[in-house]
Amino acid sequence: MRIRSYLILMAVTVLVPVIAFSGVALNMLRSAHLNAALQGQHETARSVSLLVDRDLSRAEAALQVLATSQYLNSGDMQAFYEQAKTANQGTTAWTVLLDENGQQIINTIVPFGNKLPPPNAQARVQQVLVTQKTLVSDVIFGLVTERPLTTLNIPVITAKGEKFVLAVVFSTDHFNKLMMSADIDKNWLVAIIDGQGRFIARSMNKDKNIGKPARPELVAAAQKEASGLIRHKTLENTEVYDVFTHSSISNWTIAVAAPVTYVEESVRSAISLAVFGMLAAIICAATAALILGGRLATSINSATLSAAQLGSGRKPWQSKTRVSELKELHHALDRASELLKQAELDRNTAETERQLLLVAERKAREEAQAQNTAKDEFLAMLGHELRNPLAPISIAAELLKLPGLTEGRIRHTSDIIARQVRHLKRLLDDLLDVSRVTRGHVTLQIGPVEIAEVVKEAVEQVSAQIDAKGHYLQIDLPGGPILVNGDRSRLIQIIVNLLSNASKYSPSSSRIDIAVTVEKCWINLSIRDWGIGIDSAFLPRIFDLFSQGARSSDRSQGGLGLGLALVKRLVELHGGSVTAYSNGDGRGSEFIVRLHRLEEEETELSLPASLGNPKPTSETAARIVVVDDNEDAANMLALFLTEAGPYDVRPYFDAQCALDNIENDQALVYILDIGLPDMDGYELARRIRASSIASHAKLIALTGYGQEQDRVQAMASGFDYHLSKPANLTEILELISKLISDKA
Repeated sequence: MRIRSYLILMAVTVLVPVIAFSGVALNMLRSAHLNAALQGQHETARSVSLLVDRDLSRAEAALQVLATSQYLNSGDMQAFYEQAKTANQGTTAWTVLLDENGQQIINTIVPFGNKLPPPNAQARVQQVLVTQKTLVSDVIFGLVTERPLTTLNIPVITAKGEKFVLAVVFSTDHFNKLMMSADIDKNWLVAIIDGQGRFIARSMNKDKNIGKPARPELVAAAQKEASGLIRHKTLENTEVYDVFTHSSISNWTIAVAAPVTYVEESVRSAISLAVFGMLAAIICAATAALILGGRLATSINSATLSAAQLGSGRKPWQSKTRVSELKELHHALDRASELLKQAELDRNTAETERQLLLVAERKAREEAQAQNTAKDEFLAMLGHELRNPLAPISIAAELLKLPGLTEGRIRHTSDIIARQVRHLKRLLDDLLDVSRVTRGHVTLQIGPVEIAEVVKEAVEQVSAQIDAKGHYLQIDLPGGPILVNGDRSRLIQIIVNLLSNASKYSPSSSRIDIAVTVEKCWINLSIRDWGIGIDSAFLPRIFDLFSQGARSSDRSQGGLGLGLALVKRLVELHGGSVTAYSNGDGRGSEFIVRLHRLEEEETELSLPASLGNPKPTSETAARIVVVDDNEDAANMLALFLTEAGPYDVRPYFDAQCALDNIENDQALVYILDIGLPDMDGYELARRIRASSIASHAKLIALTGYGQEQDRVQAMASGFDYHLSKPANLTEILELISKLISDKA
């Protein structure tokens, strides 16, 4: 082989790995671009699904309000018509009232008194009245409007026992407008499909296709899975990537389709640019090899000619010329070495970029999965937390319909409704802040709670479920008042979830035991059933989110496996623990909730006997500094310590203020919160320790961070003691007294 051929072969040897790795990188780049494009479709489908669910929920709530109308109960249909008409959403959603035979009584899309069509919804009406559940219909043909529409129906029973079905009727334009309110790419096709595979709304050719079947492959895929992706052709014969999901309230499918050419256009552009760059690199390398090979061949030929001239006895080339050629040869080899190094650097750069692409793609996927999980957990928690108070409200409402109620009974029933409505309002205020819930930031409204009253109210909420299955409750409560420091509604929710769980997994007419036992600093709340029990293999996972035992015919009311996970989280937020016990299948189960007992003197903020003694002056009193960004908490603790003992207490609401006043305060004890706005309590403790004036002071961490790792970190930062909120006030006083006595 000629030297030029060797040089070309060397260039090819260097470029082959580069080309191979570039091919892998290009393939990964294509996958990343495609996944990013499809992720947008997934988010849009979920967004439209949430819009549909929110609209249906709002319509259902409006119907529930209309169902309580005094005009409906009194039979004043014209007044009820005027009231219902105010709920109309233009011409796209209106209200219809049907009797139990399916005959329309009022229809707010037409004037009151107009002749209404004969019954044509008997099956739907009967289903709603028999099941007593809300029903969202598929596409139907309206006799009044003579166009396709859908309905949301709820059962209504008046005080006179009359049965009606109250419905919101949606024209298909309603959901077309709803879809268009979302941020949707103009190149995408968005559709809502009912349970029979027919179009309810469609962003393209809607007038032509509403009420008609969707593509069978899309319908089949949607019936098989809750969400997914298929590649197929639309009714317009356009090949698309079709992402679908389902409404959680109705049986509808939301599909978002993007043309394959549109999705892959950006992918092709990126790949084309990369391929062009790679080809340019190959051409440049080949050209360089040819030029360098020619120069090197010329140099070697000159050296050969010089050697031949010398051998023939002719005057050879000047040695200078020969040496120059050798130097040029070495220079060429040096350049080749540099080229090899550059090629290796290029390969390393390509590998680094590939790894970065892998990390970015993995991170994007994990973030998308985390967001989806957070959304699902939020919706599940929302459903669970809103259901609990509805049972006593529903029962109370039914009770008020009964004739002959005494004034005391009416007042008691009204109190129940008011209490549960307040409970619902608090839950809604908390749950509307979606960002807090998805991050697990649930705020408790802590205060003294009498545990017996909590148990009684929880039993009241689940009484309908207990009575329905004929269960017998054996309740064993202490004789005197037993107080815990907690959130009343959350504690009720804990007990309701455990009682519902016990009822759900127990045979009819069985016994459920509720017992409260008291220790010195703790109360133990036990709920025991004699039902199917818990398998030993499943017991360690009983409190995991979405965990649930095997279903059987007597567990038809089993939920999604959220109740016990909620119980565990809420109990831990109260600083307690919950434990499950069972001897196995068919031998029942017991759940024990352990909570801190609140001493009576804590609830009354009773103070030590030293309150009656004359107060020392600020010059003689022991100096204490309290730092907490919650001004109420800091002021109240300062007031308590000032009144409880011979202390001069100075509250601050940020770390910098406390640092600025170290020299003036010269405090013996610092009580510091950890979660401060300008710097955390750990850093503040380190700076106090570093001060020559306050280095001798005793530091107490009083914080909501109560895990073992938090205590270890506090000790490492210079704290002497670590107390978790809400701390026992008597314990704080005793600790301060001990610290100051030791200093003395």
